[in-house]
Amino acid sequence: MPPIRNQLNVTVKGEIGSTPVQQRREYTETHIEGNNVTIHVGDSREGWVESYQALLELSTDEQFSAEVEVSVDISDVRKAGETLNGFGGVANPVKLPGLYQCCASILNKAKGRQLNSVECCLLIDQAAVTIVAGNIRRSAGMRQGSNEDILFADAKDNLWQQDESGNWRIDPERDALRMANHTRVFHRKPTLEESIGAVRKQYYSGEGAIQWAGEAVARSNIDLLPTQALKVHFLQAYEQGTAKQWLQERYPQLDANELEHRLARYGLNPCGK
Repeated sequence: MPPIRNQLNVTVKGEIGSTPVQQRREYTETHIEGNNVTIHVGDSREGWVESYQALLELSTDEQFSAEVEVSVDISDVRKAGETLNGFGGVANPVKLPGLYQCCASILNKAKGRQLNSVECCLLIDQAAVTIVAGNIRRSAGMRQGSNEDILFADAKDNLWQQDESGNWRIDPERDALRMANHTRVFHRKPTLEESIGAVRKQYYSGEGAIQWAGEAVARSNIDLLPTQALKVHFLQAYEQGTAKQWLQERYPQLDANELEHRLARYGLNPCGK
């Protein structure tokens, strides 16, 4: 991903549901004049996504010469309790106005560099918080990170902390991380110590899932590895870093794109608790 380039100063204007039904935009419209941007949030699932994406893109856009003043207009979004067409339920945009400023805060802290893994998780989880507001829908997010990424591995450590009076509070800047499980992906077999450490972490916090990617890849390519012997040989090659060559030698009919796809299938089996 490109480095964060622009400081985003976000203000939210308008009142949810204030635009008459017949005049509401269905899709998001973004207008840019110099360093000033107005985002009119569309009243649809696509509209919400487009407005979120627009904000992310503004943070790296090279056309701006100074801080970007972003005005997010939510007037076209339907009120809480109005029917959602197509997939049932009712609207509940209570968390939507805060989404843009929360995301801008995360992006601004990364100005001049790429986002780290935890910041990426937070951006995704802020969207999840907005979607599940009011318990209308639940989140079951899954995040996978490299076993070598200590920042990701420890992202949820001490999420809850006690104050001087003994009251528990959650770190407000990391609160959204509760929306997903974090799984560390090993491209080699985890050691006994690493496995015990992960189980101990799960005992105390419910987090720290680990995954041996080789096993997940083998399991999701059972059409190529129908016997235990083939699976064992493949796993040996995977741990040695030669899985691609191993497959090429035995299945020359696989083109480069399919090979890459097959070796990336550990994403289909994210949790290795």
